[in-house]
Amino acid sequence: MAKRVAAAKVSGQTAIERAQARATAAGLPIVGRGWRVADGALTWAVPSQSEPGKVHYVVLVNDTLLCGCKGCAPAGRVCIHCGRVYNELASEAKAFADAQRQQAASATTASPVAPTPHPGATAPLHRDNSPVSIWRA
Repeated sequence: MAKRVAAAKVSGQTAIERAQARATAAGLPIVGRGWRVADGALTWAVPSQSEPGKVHYVVLVNDTLLCGCKGCAPAGRVCIHCGRVYNELASEAKAFADAQRQQAASATTASPVAPTPHPGATAPLHRDNSPVSIWRA
């Protein structure tokens, strides 16, 4: 069973911050993302540094990133693959927050514009009692 990674500080950085820094320095790409069929958990594919051609899958389970690589499995450490996915999630969250902030700012600064009525909307249709239906061809 996977353990939640402790956020113990070593030399002023938490384990996830060190993993993020290693992932940024290595320039690891995310080569795929999707959902695990068994339970629908979000999954990312990150290439291995030590074994060329191999891909490690990072899974988000109960707000915890899990990876089956050698660097993550022993003692519940945070591997570079989890650090890369954490960077991706952090950048997506920042982009979402920026978009929300920008939308809220534009909603407060925009002056409300009254909709212009349709030209036929002022026609006195309520006064006409003729039993006729009209279709446009």
